[in-house]
Amino acid sequence: MLDINFVRNNLELVKKKVEAKGVAFDDVRFGEIDQLRRRLLADSEELKSKKNRLAKETGIQKKSGVSTRELELQSIEISKMIAGHERELQAVEAEFHDFLLNVPNLFHDSVPVGRDASANEVVRVWGEKPDFSFAARPHWELGENAGLLDFQCAAKIAGSRFAVYFDNLAKLERVLIQFMLDTHSGENGYREVLPPFLVNDLSLIGTGNLPKFKEDLFKIDGYNLYLIPTAEVPLTNIHRDEILDQSQLPIKYVAYTPCFRSEAGSHGKDIRGLIRQHQFQKVELLKSPLPISHTLSWKS
Repeated sequence: MLDINFVRNNLELVKKKVEAKGVAFDDVRFGEIDQLRRRLLADSEELKSKKNRLAKETGIQKKSGVSTRELELQSIEISKMIAGHERELQAVEAEFHDFLLNVPNLFHDSVPVGRDASANEVVRVWGEKPDFSFAARPHWELGENAGLLDFQCAAKIAGSRFAVYFDNLAKLERVLIQFMLDTHSGENGYREVLPPFLVNDLSLIGTGNLPKFKEDLFKIDGYNLYLIPTAEVPLTNIHRDEILDQSQLPIKYVAYTPCFRSEAGSHGKDIRGLIRQHQFQKVELLKSPLPISHTLSWKS
């Protein structure tokens, strides 16, 4: 979520970049909610301060033997006003929080703006694309003809966009997962993690999956739990709501998890074979920034 002060101080920039991504940004509504929120906060603080002054004055008058009935009635009324302000502020805070959660991250100035992938620029090319003397077959044909992939069986078991692997193909996926885990935990200094495959809504909010990508998630009916779309979600949330000491950095995690996505936005796209499956396997690498001292040394 973008910082409130950054949005407030760079409203024109935020509007321009957000709308370039095809997302509407109501800067007028942002200003209205922001002003209302700040006014309610200021009014609440003023009322609380007034109540504290009345409490002190009431204490003084009681010691002097003077009637405090009028002051107590005033304090009761102020308490009612404070409660009303807090209820209104809670609703405004919820709307403001939801507004900011739906504002996407801003792209770097070097990123070309375009309506689709045709505006992408080739940054670097590595290797040469192979040129066969025969018509290459797609992977789903090769897998099915060899008896290693079965999409019809998967559809019977679970529905479309699933696959059943057999024999050496199943073994290949398993050993590739093992190879990646062993390489990064044994040679590259990553700490292996086996996280939960179900997470709560706060975890998904923390990684930006909610509310924007809600339609791409599988939710468990009757529970505040979702199947993870990637291991990045539970790995990132290991340190949610924590302030890390510089001595702990960098943190390096590697994890294998199955991943689950509804692919709600993939209508009309190429979904043949093992592309855009509802379930797939992945080994994820997550690395925090270097300590500040190391970063400064590197920059110098």
